[in-house]
Amino acid sequence: MSSVIIQSGYTGSARTVAERVAAAFNTLTVAEWLVPDDKAERFRIMAGQFEMLVAPALNGQGHVDAVLDDTGHPVGVAVWHDNTKRSVAPADDYDRRLKELCGPHLPRFEALDAAFESHHPDPVDSPHHHLLFCAVDPSSQRQGIGSVLLRLGLDRLDKAGVAGYLEAANDRLTAWYGQHGFERSEQELKLPGGPSMFPMWRRPLADMCR
Repeated sequence: MSSVIIQSGYTGSARTVAERVAAAFNTLTVAEWLVPDDKAERFRIMAGQFEMLVAPALNGQGHVDAVLDDTGHPVGVAVWHDNTKRSVAPADDYDRRLKELCGPHLPRFEALDAAFESHHPDPVDSPHHHLLFCAVDPSSQRQGIGSVLLRLGLDRLDKAGVAGYLEAANDRLTAWYGQHGFERSEQELKLPGGPSMFPMWRRPLADMCR
């Protein structure tokens, strides 16, 4: 990993974070299912949706960590929602904005949101922080940046005695998150006519040590 700045508590714009995530996720199977055949349109729509999802984390309902290059631009980001007391509320007017953003691709985005919602642990019964995104610029991947970002968040969770939750996009990522203490749910998140995703849970550190 070349010279970078590690920032816990990134305070940049939601759009900058969203575009970093959209670029990293553009070739995932689930992304190609959401918007087939058109990478530019896929990036545009995902960046718009991700901006709505990132905003609460920057506005006191979560946490954003970043690894910055020497110009201050994020080469990697991790976005967490704090669901220790209640679910993070969606962005204002989310449904209308998503409809305008997605156009004919809306049904698949709605199906993905519905699948996420149906599998998400109840914050009242299972308080947790939700890792929405851990994303690294494609040109900077496999240099340890993702592990640095994930470790920042997990150290914070461990100090607070809080569980973690995420949805992994494929078997490779499931295995990677497994190396950091996340356990895959027995129930896959199956998308209609599309790929599966894999809910994962990481118990609080005190529970893992018992």
